[in-house]
Amino acid sequence: MIEALIYIPQRLLFNIYSFLRHWYFDSFLNTSHFMLNVFENLDKTFALKINIRNLFKPMYQDATIFGYILGFLFRSSRSVIASVVYIFVFALSVAGYLAWLLLPPYVVYMIFSSYGGQ
Repeated sequence: MIEALIYIPQRLLFNIYSFLRHWYFDSFLNTSHFMLNVFENLDKTFALKINIRNLFKPMYQDATIFGYILGFLFRSSRSVIASVVYIFVFALSVAGYLAWLLLPPYVVYMIFSSYGGQ
């Protein structure tokens, strides 16, 4: 009988710990890996680092003034668009992850507030 009185709270604490570890730590790792993959795929489309590195180089090896101007305009506009998209995706992922983090405390709050109102 004494073992049961020790076992039940021990399992309860272990299950709470397992849930919190899974919900917060594992979800952070999964989300960060997913978002790194999303940013890698976006980089295949926008190539932000390459465009910034070659910002003042001519497009398609056209060393005329026209090539330099078009290269600068094309790469700078592409860099601005890529930066806006990256910031938007990052902000969206942070907002979604914060909502995920706040969900368990909100559920616990709603449970306890429904009992306190009667």
